[in-house]
Amino acid sequence: MRRYQLTVNNNEYEIDVEEISATEFQVMIDGQSVEVQLTSQADAADAVITPQIEAARVAGEPSISAGQPVPTAPKVPQAMRSAKPRTPSPAVAGGQDLAYSMSAPMPGVILEIKVSPGSQVNKGDVVMVLEAMKMKNDLHAARTGTVESIDVATGEQVKYGQVLLRFAKD
Repeated sequence: MRRYQLTVNNNEYEIDVEEISATEFQVMIDGQSVEVQLTSQADAADAVITPQIEAARVAGEPSISAGQPVPTAPKVPQAMRSAKPRTPSPAVAGGQDLAYSMSAPMPGVILEIKVSPGSQVNKGDVVMVLEAMKMKNDLHAARTGTVESIDVATGEQVKYGQVLLRFAKD
């Protein structure tokens, strides 16, 4: 489960996201449960991201029609909020450079590195092999470009979200 703190229209929200499957998520927004389905995914390096969230219908509750105000989720009491800010995962901490890097999709061991700095790769090319839970996983380039650096070595144990390689900025 991942926890995020968001500000939307000057309103603060704390959300927990639990992945049910690759396209279905259970999201808790300030204590209110919402089911979210991913309907499409694109390389968002240069795209504007606009979330499309549809509240799950609960049997017995009236539906909300267009033009009606949407009820807001209750705020989490200040006493329950963490006083210490949380450290974001490495994948989130990448900032703008996240579009020019490739992160580990899961913890594991790097078995093979198939590219080197300066290599030209196309989106979808296998660039590394990662062993996780005794299974070999081909890691594919998320973008077309030139490999700027390899930030791991063969045999190295990596954590989820750890940067594996970086692409040269266009």
